[in-house]
Amino acid sequence: MGWMSKYIDFGTVTVSGNEVKVFSTSQGAYTTIYVKEEVVNASWSGDIVNVTLKSGKVRQYKTSQTYSTL
Repeated sequence: MGWMSKYIDFGTVTVSGNEVKVFSTSQGAYTTIYVKEEVVNASWSGDIVNVTLKSGKVRQYKTSQTYSTL
């Protein structure tokens, strides 16, 4: 299971502290990825959201709760 196409197609993510909002519409619908560390960047790579942490680690989120650390 991965991100639904409505998120991938819209393609917008924003970062605020330790949260990443993954948007699905221009009307403001989104899902939040909660991270225990401060996030410095987040971006799409195909159907995965890459999240760069302040510690320098990168997590690849396949869903809002499923990730692997690089």
